[in-house]
Amino acid sequence: MSRALPLVIAAALGWTGCAVDDDDVTTGTSELSVVTALRFAREEPEGFSTGGFDLDGFDSALGGSDGCGIGDLVHVVTGEQGIDNSFGSSLLPALENIGGGPLEDLIQNSILDGELLLMIELDGVDDPMNDDCVALHVSRGIGPAMIGGDGAILPDQTYSRDPDKPTSVVECAVLQDGVLRADPFSLRLPLNIFDEHVDITLLDGAIEVALLGQGRITGSIGGGVGIQDLKDNVATLDGIGDQIPALIGPLLDFNADLAPTTLGTCTQLSVAITFEGVGAWFYE
Repeated sequence: MSRALPLVIAAALGWTGCAVDDDDVTTGTSELSVVTALRFAREEPEGFSTGGFDLDGFDSALGGSDGCGIGDLVHVVTGEQGIDNSFGSSLLPALENIGGGPLEDLIQNSILDGELLLMIELDGVDDPMNDDCVALHVSRGIGPAMIGGDGAILPDQTYSRDPDKPTSVVECAVLQDGVLRADPFSLRLPLNIFDEHVDITLLDGAIEVALLGQGRITGSIGGGVGIQDLKDNVATLDGIGDQIPALIGPLLDFNADLAPTTLGTCTQLSVAITFEGVGAWFYE
């Protein structure tokens, strides 16, 4: 079996292009982690986001011409401006207020139950601090996962690869000062929300993974979710009452901030997700 340490959310999943020297991805080590926690980045405090990226290259002002009038945020840790996270700043609080409940708890239950095991694999790591070309694979694992006394997935467990789930591949990502950054990056993320299955795809985004040693990782993923795809998902849900489906369409349209049409109507909603992970193994 192969060991992999430290990184995640498409029908076809993304890649980023830099010229790849075969030696770059065959001579180094492979590192694997399993994602143990996923959280939506939120606007905390006001005007700041706990994660995410500048996805459109604009620092959009509230009511301005960029980003369909949706104001961008400032990264609470790095101070980077122009962070796109309309879901976390506007839509997520609204959903929770109308009965959506704590979405992160639903996601975490899927992780602990072994239904959502995201595997982060780095190939060709010559230096865990600085490497100009590392291959990134984000795939799905098959559990079960053993849980420790603190309620978290234990490190150094062995998982099977899920052959029925697609793999997101970034052929050549840069690792600098122990942090890997890759873009463009897209990720299909199936979730159980309101006890229903929802299949969300983050498009044209970015991923950042900090390698903490011994397989431990933290990081952030950002991307856009198609407004129509979200509406179609909600339309298939049963058992959530009439209030949420009736309100979700207008909320999505009002908060969309990416991928404008020629008429200036945004067709995607920006989403930012933070994650944590521990070291893992794959069966060969």
